[in-house]
Amino acid sequence: MKYQKLFAFTLAICTLTGIGCDSSESLKPTDEQNAFASVAGLGDLAGDEESFANAFVSGSVPENRKDYSERGYEVAGEATFDGDTVTVPVKIFGGVHATGSGEKRNAKASTASETEKTWTLIRVDDKWKIKDAPLS
Repeated sequence: MKYQKLFAFTLAICTLTGIGCDSSESLKPTDEQNAFASVAGLGDLAGDEESFANAFVSGSVPENRKDYSERGYEVAGEATFDGDTVTVPVKIFGGVHATGSGEKRNAKASTASETEKTWTLIRVDDKWKIKDAPLS
């Protein structure tokens, strides 16, 4: 999980700043990498209401944002792409501290049990956004 977050962060920095990027198409992140980054980073994004909402397709934002901030997410298998839609098997696990800015944070890690669900993402304006992300 730690390495996926590091990869997503490094990829975002490289993409935004152009560091190490030239005209080579091989350095451009793939659809799969971008979709996986949307999944792996959701726990961190859940710490901020606006960032969390921006991760989802309009009208699909879950009301229980705090529950998402108390869990970690990891791609657990092969994604299935169908045009501008992708389904991704996601391992959801507890044991992480809730993220948040300005909110009281619980000193204890989440005790949520591990489960695996299938999430659906949709490409919106060339970005992968989450349409459906069940926790249980």
